[in-house]
Amino acid sequence: MSIEIAGLEPTLVEGMTSDELAAAMPELVTTFVGRATDQAIMWRDWSMRWLDAWSEHDLEGVLALVADDVVYEDPSLFGERLAGKAALREVVAMTWRAFPDVRFELSGTPYLAVLGTGMAVPWRMRATFAGDMGGGPSPLGIAPTGRRFDTHGVDIYELSDGLLCRWSTTTDMFDLAQQVGMLPGPRTRLFQFGIRMQRLGAPLLRMVHRFRERAQQ
Repeated sequence: MSIEIAGLEPTLVEGMTSDELAAAMPELVTTFVGRATDQAIMWRDWSMRWLDAWSEHDLEGVLALVADDVVYEDPSLFGERLAGKAALREVVAMTWRAFPDVRFELSGTPYLAVLGTGMAVPWRMRATFAGDMGGGPSPLGIAPTGRRFDTHGVDIYELSDGLLCRWSTTTDMFDLAQQVGMLPGPRTRLFQFGIRMQRLGAPLLRMVHRFRERAQQ
């Protein structure tokens, strides 16, 4: 199998089967090696300014590194995507309001994409849930619990003309919810009670789901 890589847009890789992607990997790596140095310099310059702005809680400094049509994805948005600088401004402001002492640090090796200008960054986040999330961009507008937490995740960044155009963050929301006191631990009686209630209600939920499926046919 031979796949032409030259000029291939990163989004087209999403349509490949696993066999096609494996077969294309040598060409993908060769293409990446040819531009790796320039990309590394670009990421170094952007990352240093990005980390400094976050460390200093410099909102305008963060937004200066972001494209006007930036897209942001986060588990706390429940599948919704935010677009534009104004939306990202609310995200950053809410983060610093809810977690005023927040600190991020690398927790692993960053990974550069073999196509496009993407980078995946494993991180560690430590903070106190001391401020209200209500009124922010996330529907998870919960009140502060005063609990400290220590969690890990991965950010995927994409740049366009040296500015952040797409930012997708992933973290274990279940673990975070337990640490800040939103959910009980999995071995507690309250958690086990919730499981039993779910099992009791599951037959009704299945019946409602089948009814809706028939109604849509």
